Amino acid sequence: MYRNTWAALSRRTQLRTALSCLLLVMSPLAMAQTSKASAPAFRVAVPGNMFAQLGKAGPEGIFLETMDAVLKRIGKTPQYIIMPTGDALIEAASGKISAATVVVPSARLASTMWLSEPLVNESNIVVTLRDKGFALKKLADLKGKRLGARQGYRYPMLENKPGIEFERYTTDGEMLRALLFEQIDAILISAISDTFAMRSEGIMKRLMVLDNAAGSVPFVAAFSKKHFSQQELQDFNKALAEFKSSPQWEEVLERNGLTDLSKPWPMITE
Repeated sequence: MYRNTWAALSRRTQLRTALSCLLLVMSPLAMAQTSKASAPAFRVAVPGNMFAQLGKAGPEGIFLETMDAVLKRIGKTPQYIIMPTGDALIEAASGKISAATVVVPSARLASTMWLSEPLVNESNIVVTLRDKGFALKKLADLKGKRLGARQGYRYPMLENKPGIEFERYTTDGEMLRALLFEQIDAILISAISDTFAMRSEGIMKRLMVLDNAAGSVPFVAAFSKKHFSQQELQDFNKALAEFKSSPQWEEVLERNGLTDLSKPWPMITE
């Protein structure tokens, strides 16, 4: 009996020891899981354009695919929500979301949010009819030309310059028709988004892209200062530079059909 009791006690002691060890092992895991569960979601706004949209398989578009890869490289798990950029900037500034995407930087935004290095640079290129091209090396080469441009768009390199005149159009279609009917000499379009659309529709066969661009527009990520630190911004920019030097960047460009369109364009001189 004593032997059986002692054996039972020994088994209970061993069981308690094993349970204690198990609890010691599980306790940090439970704390880590609780900490992870309580961590706020890193909510990222997506405008739903060709640069950033959500597909069935997840992030799509050159900007959002890059953003997704870089955030994960620095240990963030993004949660994406569809939201217009204007609304997203307001929400990010107030801390209701963590980041806005495809943002044109400005001094005003930089005073309230952390702005990344450009994920995408969209150059303003000059396009003519295929048989009406001309040499474009400097600003003076555009003087006297009738230039088609979009209403509401800014062209800092060309605006308020003597001899440079714009014909403003509400839509790309109106502007393109004016060029095709030779009502204007050239149009200013976006090197990536507009060229991609026109090429998809077969229109680029009738047009010529001149050699040098007339300015560019950077698109950046805007991070809430309540969710993202300055050190994390530096980590993001470093990871972004590394990503753009990796084969993954080339894969993103190829997947989006932008390998040739995303090249750095030489600029006209003043």
